[in-house]
Amino acid sequence: MTSVRFRPSPAVRASISGDGLVLLDVNGGVVLASNPIGAHIWQLMAQRRTGVEIARQLAIDYGVSIDRAHDDVGTFIRALAARGLVIEEPPC
Repeated sequence: MTSVRFRPSPAVRASISGDGLVLLDVNGGVVLASNPIGAHIWQLMAQRRTGVEIARQLAIDYGVSIDRAHDDVGTFIRALAARGLVIEEPPC
């Protein structure tokens, strides 16, 4: 994961609560649920942060190593991208 930014697909609706995140792809009918950490990643991604920036923030917020945060963020974002729930933004 580099300084790539992803953004939510226009067809995705998100609901965030204390229990986590629920995503609905209104075009494909796909529903995905995630835990509160997934919700936090989603919120940071919606703030247009890069994967590296998100991993740094998670390492601080949850007291995990940057390597662990980096791996987890990359896995989560790749899973969302594979389902068409996020779109890679072109470089500025």
